[in-house]
Amino acid sequence: MMKPTMGQGRMLLAILVCMTLPLTAQFQAPLEAESPEEFDLYLTVEETADAATVAARSEAFRRRYPTSKLLPRVWELRYFALQTLGKAGEARIAGEEALRLAPGNLSVRAALAVQLASEDTRLAESHARAVLEELDRTKVRRTVPLETYLATAAKLRGQARVALGVALFRNGDAAGALRELEEAYRLAPEAGVSYRLGRLYAALGRTDEARKRLREAAGAADPVVAERGRAALAELR
Repeated sequence: MMKPTMGQGRMLLAILVCMTLPLTAQFQAPLEAESPEEFDLYLTVEETADAATVAARSEAFRRRYPTSKLLPRVWELRYFALQTLGKAGEARIAGEEALRLAPGNLSVRAALAVQLASEDTRLAESHARAVLEELDRTKVRRTVPLETYLATAAKLRGQARVALGVALFRNGDAAGALRELEEAYRLAPEAGVSYRLGRLYAALGRTDEARKRLREAAGAADPVVAERGRAALAELR
């Protein structure tokens, strides 16, 4: 199979980024490799599904190309891989580095806000509000399908609301937390949100609502969320 030329490689890279970052790519500097070798090594990170392999290859890429224009994307991939592996400390470092390299990366900023909500409420709130403010200013590019934009924006807004809800609860504002988590569920009714909302309903004594949301979480495709949902349901009984 013939390797792409540099021009073809750059086009392929643009396609990959548009496919994986339909919204946040709007805020990023153009991603370009300086050589075919750099591009090939980048693809070994981008095209790998295994989180442990992504973590290892992203570090290898950074060591070989420490000033690469591809590092913002590579470090984003590293952040989410480390999250998947449950390495919260390393993930936080990777997420902060990804944002240093590309402050407009809303996917990383929203996910980091959720992660930090249980660790550093002030910083989590700052990241969450930055996501919401940036989305309010965003104008959709013609290259991004409207449906794709709306779905991505809803997910990012939902993550920001989850972060705010968790932070508010940890700061003693249960009513504010409920408001944010219910809005997060309205925006993106995912299993992880169902779990958090169910736990909050349970803490507030709203057992029927808690059971409904926790059953959704217990049926999640993600085994970690599903197990937490089942455990929380058992506590209600």
